[in-house]
Amino acid sequence: MPALRRLFADYFSLIDRYMLREFLLSLTAVIGVLWLIYVATRFARYLAQAAVGNLPAEVIFNLLWLNSLGALSILLPIGTFLAVLLSLSRMSSDNELTVIAACGIDGNRILRNVVVFSGIMAIITAVLALLVVPDVLSGRYEIEQKAKVAANTSGLVAGSFKESRDGDWTFYSQGLSDDKIHMENVFIEIHRDDRPLVFRAERGRFDIEIESGDKYLVLEDGYRYEGNAGDLDFRIAEYATHSMLIERGESVQVRERHKSLPTAVLWQRGNPEDLAEIQWRVSSSVMTIILSVIAITLAHTGPRQGRYAGFFPAVLVYVIYSNLLGVTRAWVEKGDLAPWLGAVWVHLLMLGIMLALQHRQQLTRRWQQYKRAKTA
Repeated sequence: MPALRRLFADYFSLIDRYMLREFLLSLTAVIGVLWLIYVATRFARYLAQAAVGNLPAEVIFNLLWLNSLGALSILLPIGTFLAVLLSLSRMSSDNELTVIAACGIDGNRILRNVVVFSGIMAIITAVLALLVVPDVLSGRYEIEQKAKVAANTSGLVAGSFKESRDGDWTFYSQGLSDDKIHMENVFIEIHRDDRPLVFRAERGRFDIEIESGDKYLVLEDGYRYEGNAGDLDFRIAEYATHSMLIERGESVQVRERHKSLPTAVLWQRGNPEDLAEIQWRVSSSVMTIILSVIAITLAHTGPRQGRYAGFFPAVLVYVIYSNLLGVTRAWVEKGDLAPWLGAVWVHLLMLGIMLALQHRQQLTRRWQQYKRAKTA
């Protein structure tokens, strides 16, 4: 640790360490506020699901913890962007940047400190997005699916009939096992006008297919009765295991499962959807650096504008950047855009905007010279 501190002191002056410390303090405050807002929103959503019986109450905090970890790869880019913006805006409004420039420290030192800070955050974001977050999302997805199964089972009252929402079938279970997962002496009647269908089983349980999110009712050791009693075509079939599709998985569940796949698996499969997901994960770290450099220009405000004058343009830049990445991701998934181009054009566009903002004075001067030369 002393060697690291000595190395840090050799390459970074007192002003550099001061700026990096300001960036870190602002990042901690911004990430803390954004994280609390995200956790509060998720907590309210899970409470609403638990209130209607779609989610067991005992898994809320586990899901909340996994969701908060998974959100770090999304919060770090915008947190770093706002941290650099707020820190430099405060230093500009307090004339600290003017004093630094008067001491002979040019803008390249500020640019270097911003690149170093945002580069470290970009590396952390890349590790989170490519390695940590997919594993966290996979654990969250499995917990959610198991929780939905447990919620469906716990909603049954032993010894009473339960009708489906659309009224197509009636369910009865005599009791539940000790683990509250398996049902005993199951009876199901599927309402049909022409040929009624009845299932009877010794045991039953709910199961969800991980990939598609389809929900099944698995019956074990039972009989299947089809037709009206007394008809010549009345059928009785015995089965060891019978699966009934209860509910189709939604597209949201399929997308959530795709987000939780490891990066190595996505790269190995190489489908357009997989490559779009990889580009989305990598883009979070790339945009961290580009946005932080753009924040340098937005932080330099006029003497009467205040320290928060660049906040609204910064939010607008972030919204445009993230929306362009989202649209490009959809294009790659649908095959409308080549995967090799993908999000590259968005980063190149924002990189061009960043360079234009950094050299806007030179560009303005050359444009005025061009106009004067053209007029003459």
